Amino acid sequence: MKIFKNEKALFIFYIFLFFIVNIAQSVFTELIDDEAYYWLWSKNLAWGYFDHPPMVALWIKISSLFFNGELGVRFFSAFMFGFTIYFIWNLIDFKEKWQHIHLFFLLTTAVILFNFYGFITVPDTPLFFFTALFLYAYKQFLSKNSLKIALLLGFAMAGMLYSKYHGILVIAFVVLSNLKLLKNKYFWLACLFCFALFTPHLWWQYQNDYPSVKYHFNRSKKLYQIWFTINHFLNQLLIVGLAFPVLYYAFFKSFSKTTVFKKALQYLVIGFIAFFLLSTFKTSTQPQWTGLILIPLMVLGFEIIITQPTLKKGFIVLASLNLIALIYIRFALADEVISIFKWETHQNKMWAQTLKQNTQGLPIVFQNSFQNAAKYQFYTGVETHSYNTLIYRKNQFDLANYEANIQGKSVFEVSNNVEKPALSKKRNKIYYGKKIENYTTFQHLECVIEENYLTIKPGDSISLTFKLINPYHQPVPLSNLVFHGVFQTQKQQITADIPLKIDLKKTIILQASKTYKVTCKFKIPNDLEPTSSTFRIGLSFYDFPAGFEGTVVKINF
Repeated sequence: MKIFKNEKALFIFYIFLFFIVNIAQSVFTELIDDEAYYWLWSKNLAWGYFDHPPMVALWIKISSLFFNGELGVRFFSAFMFGFTIYFIWNLIDFKEKWQHIHLFFLLTTAVILFNFYGFITVPDTPLFFFTALFLYAYKQFLSKNSLKIALLLGFAMAGMLYSKYHGILVIAFVVLSNLKLLKNKYFWLACLFCFALFTPHLWWQYQNDYPSVKYHFNRSKKLYQIWFTINHFLNQLLIVGLAFPVLYYAFFKSFSKTTVFKKALQYLVIGFIAFFLLSTFKTSTQPQWTGLILIPLMVLGFEIIITQPTLKKGFIVLASLNLIALIYIRFALADEVISIFKWETHQNKMWAQTLKQNTQGLPIVFQNSFQNAAKYQFYTGVETHSYNTLIYRKNQFDLANYEANIQGKSVFEVSNNVEKPALSKKRNKIYYGKKIENYTTFQHLECVIEENYLTIKPGDSISLTFKLINPYHQPVPLSNLVFHGVFQTQKQQITADIPLKIDLKKTIILQASKTYKVTCKFKIPNDLEPTSSTFRIGLSFYDFPAGFEGTVVKINF
């Protein structure tokens, strides 16, 4: 065929083939949990969200303008994936590269994680595109400083930051690889343009009391385990796939002959692996956190592979095996029957429809599951809310006013509480719940302890005064509200949850936008664990666990 003799036509053919495959994958594969959550964001575009910047929501919103269902979430990701590959291709400085197009596209399929971002829509999806664009612009910038290239560089920097906060690491490691940038006025112009573009998100963070900053700095504090570090290194092999021996060997070989641009790519690989290695002393890391190293690994590896025949043969064997595995994984994600594992993409429609039938189509309040709340709403169109408590974490449902949408309605609450009737099953998990008439909760009430710390002793009786603030523009009845005193460790694990005796001086309704002085009495448990380091007041409604209403204060024994 003539198309295979024309190099540029062949390149476009491969891009188009990727697009068709990813479109088909999008249609026949149900959403993963996080995709549904980000889809929920896209219904109300904003300059920021609780967990991540807003680019992923915009990505999905664009898709929804053209299609419904899963394709309405993933279309733009499949479309932009081709541009990501195009920019990666243009990062390769090798005159004979056009003679090895087949090998390049075999390389792109040899890195498993990279392929998933051709259809799955998560913050890493636009991050990969903007990182490839940033590196492309930086490569041009090294050849020629100009206003046009500086603006493109700044635009790509802002795009990375709007996709995921990991983007700041890309910028930092590139600067560290070339400190002369700090003396370049065009680079500072790019930074200024990036800052101007990113200002709306910074302003959003300020207006909302920096929810994303607080979440990411306080998330997942865990006691160190050696497995965290071992798992981190295993992840670096997993994200590459079976061809990891060749690609990492090629990476180390790239140091023998380097340039300013190659140095930036090398710094990205080492920097990301080292940065998240340090993170393992605080928490367990996830494979996708270092996923961006795949771009420099592909670029640096390609040139080494095609210039060493023996290495090339070994790579083709491993990459071909990887391609077979990737094809199987793609089919397994779409079809549970042939899958060895149960994935997040299985049984969602069946679970949602069964749950809808057993809950009479009423709105559902999921306890501690923003992903289930989002996914159920996606597959049924029924309104949902995630009621989040101290045994879980805050998320977009706490930041946005989803609670108000179901106030006063008849709802079903769904949780893991086995003492309630079973409602539905998804994969190996059973969900339980019950109907609640006239549902009313007020999770934005605030319990503010003004002391900086409390001095306590196990067995002592405590009298404590705090502020109870009603931020709602409506009265709040106290009849459905229970006060808890909650002790937690530094890692936010609950060590004690005790009922509080409240003196509200016969107040039975909190007036709108009013603050009350409240005195509570409680006894410190005799067996309070010495690892306890903080105390807070939490509120619960119905039989739900205590929530995040109280400020945190340190305790001294």
